Amino acid sequence: MEIPQKIFTSEEFIMEKIRIGLIGVGGIMNGAHIPGYLGCDDCEITAICDIRPEALQKTGDRLNIPAEHRYADYRDLLASGVIDAVDIATSNDVHVPIALAALDAGFPVSVEKPIGMNFGESLALEQKSKETGLPVFICFSWRYRNFPRYMKYLIDEGEIGDLFHIYITCIKDSGLWKGRRLEWRFQEERASSGVLCDLGSHMFDMIRFFGEEFENVYCDRGIFVKRRQKLDSDEWADVTTDDWANVICRLKSGVSADVRISRTATTEKDTIEFYVIGTKGALRFIYENGKQRLLRCTGDDIASNNFVEIEVPAEFQVGGQSRSYVDLLKGNPDKYAATISEGLYSQVAVDAAKLSSELGRAVTVKELFEGGAE
Repeated sequence: MEIPQKIFTSEEFIMEKIRIGLIGVGGIMNGAHIPGYLGCDDCEITAICDIRPEALQKTGDRLNIPAEHRYADYRDLLASGVIDAVDIATSNDVHVPIALAALDAGFPVSVEKPIGMNFGESLALEQKSKETGLPVFICFSWRYRNFPRYMKYLIDEGEIGDLFHIYITCIKDSGLWKGRRLEWRFQEERASSGVLCDLGSHMFDMIRFFGEEFENVYCDRGIFVKRRQKLDSDEWADVTTDDWANVICRLKSGVSADVRISRTATTEKDTIEFYVIGTKGALRFIYENGKQRLLRCTGDDIASNNFVEIEVPAEFQVGGQSRSYVDLLKGNPDKYAATISEGLYSQVAVDAAKLSSELGRAVTVKELFEGGAE
């Protein structure tokens, strides 16, 4: 992985604590990003930004951030003089504009998925990264977990032979939570799409992680919960983003990949499965409500369809997403981390799936690049 930014591999910088500025301090930042940073002894959170005063105060108080380093405007954070790098976890519509501004200001960036609203603006971010020589890290959180990493290692080592199928399930009931209102995830103009972007971007990345590039994509998606109460009033309004999607993909070598996504799965709190089948057997990762296990069926076990639970070796017990970002900044990236170029594979799959659902047919990746879909 090429890390072109020179100052972030200097001996002086490696020895210092990296000062992180957080932009968008909502649930995902507080629940996933911040705990990881707090577990790193070579970085510190020195400034935060959010357009919501209550979020700014809550996170600022939690982290003991001085009042003068709590910002409502990201441009003020970028000009603060107290940060070395930026982490962005805002609504999807401002991921790229903020990231571009950060790169122009001389800061490397971590961006929540999806990268942007579409492939075009995501490609512009990759170009800016190349122009500035600054890395852009993408928060595909499943890449930074030990079970999927060990699963990829086994696949790459030929444990299950050449791949035939990748079946992925990501279903939960989060769209059915009582009282959940019309937040930005349910508005197309701010999210681009619903589960396709929010959950699907992760799942498409795992297909790429385990397999290879996408050839074509077919998608069917829809909305079950069609109206929600607005955040700031008693009025109700239409939901304009999908809450379920079924996607069939063909990869470059002919591997078949299926993805089932929903946040209206009534009986499922949080279920995710990666099931990869090859010429020599299969690997199956199952995550259910916080409990996870990895199963293998190879060799003599194939005849009886006997899946055996396997342990993850100690060397795959990684430090997590925030740790990987800090390692990238210090010039010591782990080989499974996702930068902007890797993230574009997921973004193009999201765009192809959206277009497919509108056209009612499969869409090739080539069509997206050539603008020839009709």
